Amino acid sequence: MTMRLRELIRAVRACKTAAEERAVIAKESALIRTAIKEEHEQYRHRNVAKLLFIHMLGYPSHFGQMECLKLIASPHFFEKRIGYLGLSLLLTEQEEVLTLVTNSIKNDLNSPNPFVVGLALSAVGNLATEDIARDLAMDVDKHLKSNNSYLRKKAALATIRIFQKVPDLVEDFIERITSLLKDRSHGVLIAAVELMTEVMKMDPAFTSAFSRLVPSVLRLLRNLLTMGYAPDHDIAGITDPFLQVKLLYMLQCLGRDNAEASEAMNDLLAQVATNTETAKNAGNAILYQCVQTIMSVESEAGLRVLGINILGRFLLNRDNNIRYVALNTLSKVVGRDAASVQRHRNTIVECLKDPDVSIRQRALELICQLVNPQNVQELTREMLNYLVVALPEHKASLCSKIMHVVETYAPSLLWRLDTLITMLAIAGDACDPSIPHALVYYLSTAEDLQRYAVHKLFLLLTDDASQLGLVLAAVWAIGEFGDLLLQAQPALDEDTSAMEPQTPAAVL
Repeated sequence: MTMRLRELIRAVRACKTAAEERAVIAKESALIRTAIKEEHEQYRHRNVAKLLFIHMLGYPSHFGQMECLKLIASPHFFEKRIGYLGLSLLLTEQEEVLTLVTNSIKNDLNSPNPFVVGLALSAVGNLATEDIARDLAMDVDKHLKSNNSYLRKKAALATIRIFQKVPDLVEDFIERITSLLKDRSHGVLIAAVELMTEVMKMDPAFTSAFSRLVPSVLRLLRNLLTMGYAPDHDIAGITDPFLQVKLLYMLQCLGRDNAEASEAMNDLLAQVATNTETAKNAGNAILYQCVQTIMSVESEAGLRVLGINILGRFLLNRDNNIRYVALNTLSKVVGRDAASVQRHRNTIVECLKDPDVSIRQRALELICQLVNPQNVQELTREMLNYLVVALPEHKASLCSKIMHVVETYAPSLLWRLDTLITMLAIAGDACDPSIPHALVYYLSTAEDLQRYAVHKLFLLLTDDASQLGLVLAAVWAIGEFGDLLLQAQPALDEDTSAMEPQTPAAVL
């Protein structure tokens, strides 16, 4: 006789080695196979529950798939619940056996027990194939009009899966899903908004059909902002931040490339951006989505500046996740309003000193986007400073970024030579061969700078000959212009302070 689920869990946890665990699982799997073969119905739900545990440990459990279907067909709720759970874990939509469960799900969708209906709707939402979606669409549609908010919510989420599998059905459901925005249940509203945004992502043509809903969405969001304390929905002093984020995302979809809709939502977006409390993560989540919406719609210039300033404040937050998403979002919006992002340049540069490598990399990518002829010397110096401490696996890409900046924005040939020489001295081993080749080319064409460059390369080479890129460039320069080393190093009039310090030790 097989053991109980709790006993199996204890036995697995008591194992000292992987071999012991495999032996326990193999023995129990064999007993479960025997029980399945002998049709022990009273232990069927227990055996499937143990198979789920075995499956989560990574062991084979496919032999229990048919048992899940038998449990779903059972009249008892506790067996149906295990059956549907097994269906979602042990089967995928590619399994042929899934076609056998359609009739059982259809029967459960028409059950008088709302919890049984909920199980069936969850199965449709997770596993429905194209054929199942077509067969059960009308049964799911019936529950969109149910008096039970629990079933309306489940039906809306199941409808997402149906639309993904059978997009042709969307037009038949438009009126019913838009009517869900009048629902008083926050759970139903979240599901309805998710359903409509998914439809717009699947086919942007439906955005125009939903654009008439902008006033309704704005009214819902305004009510949430002005609502007093609601214990059922309050999180950290904010009324239902989950619904607020969903509504803001829907406004983002509706306002994109729609000047009229964007104009209607400008005032409310400004209200959300200025009045939302940032002491807790719930408020930060709303503000982040608000900024995303502001940057996506046809918003006013002042509102975009407000959004970028919010991201600038995020960069000062102690939470690394918030700083990361701020850098990520600034990288996306810098093309639309570079001047506003430039105001936060110093804060962004400080992120290069962050202990978290992912934040440093995001800050570096953003800095590369911020470079222009006015700040190229300052930002290049910061990138060279970062090159000294960057991880070895990141140095090659960083050198390529610096090279691109130098090629694009170099204010003078002298500055370009200084930058390339310094980069080769810091990370010559990581540089692409094209970088010392470029330095050689510039040296060969700049006769008035050859004496200065060969002296500098010679000094760096005598100080540290470990960087291959520097050695290649220096050996070529000394071979070509070695006679210039006999002359004094020239005192150049041009201010080269933008490239000081000139050695890795000085940079550190």
